[in-house]
Formats: sequence, C-alpha cells, structure tokens
Amino acid sequence: MPEYAKDAIIGVLGTSVTLAGLLLVFSGFLFAQAASFPPATTDDRIINKFRNAGRFGLFPFLLCLLAAILSLIWFIHPAGCVYYVDIILFLITVVGSAVYGTVVLWFYL
Repeated sequence: MPEYAKDAIIGVLGTSVTLAGLLLVFSGFLFAQAASFPPATTDDRIINKFRNAGRFGLFPFLLCLLAAILSLIWFIHPAGCVYYVDIILFLITVVGSAVYGTVVLWFYL
C-alpha cells in the first residue's frame, strides 16, 4: 500500500459523497420535470424519457455511495485489498457518471 493511501482515501470519500449528491439532485430534477408535464396533453413517450433518464442516474449514485462506504471501511480496517478495490471502484464511478451525463444529455433531452 502506498504511503499516500490515507490522503487518497480521504479524497475518494469526499469526492464520492459530493458526486453522489450531484447525481441525486440531477436525477431529482429529471423526475420533477417529468411530473411537471400535463399528462392530458403530453405524449407518454416524452414523460417516460425523463423518468427513465432519472432512473438511470441511480446506478452511478449507488456506485458513489458504495465507494464512500468502502472508504469508511478502509479507515476502520486499513487493508490493501480494500484500498485497491475502492480506488478502482472510484475510477469506474467517475467514468460511469461521465457516460451517464453524456448519454442523458445526448439521447434523452
């Protein structure tokens, strides 16, 4: 385990929680937008696009929370395997969030 492991885990913890909050707000915005359309005059396909885009945001949100939980587990029991799994999961989370944002903005909205 590298000597800067504690600093890296603190960074992963803070960034994961922040990114989870950002994803939760964005997904909530999409759900609110879907609910704001009048169902009598709006096609169900348009409403479902916003709902599905909000639902897909739960996957990177949960990955962020899992990375934060692994960071806390590492503080309780600093094992090398937890460190490396947390770092890899964090990288997957960042890439997954970027893909989610790109796909939603490109195809859904």
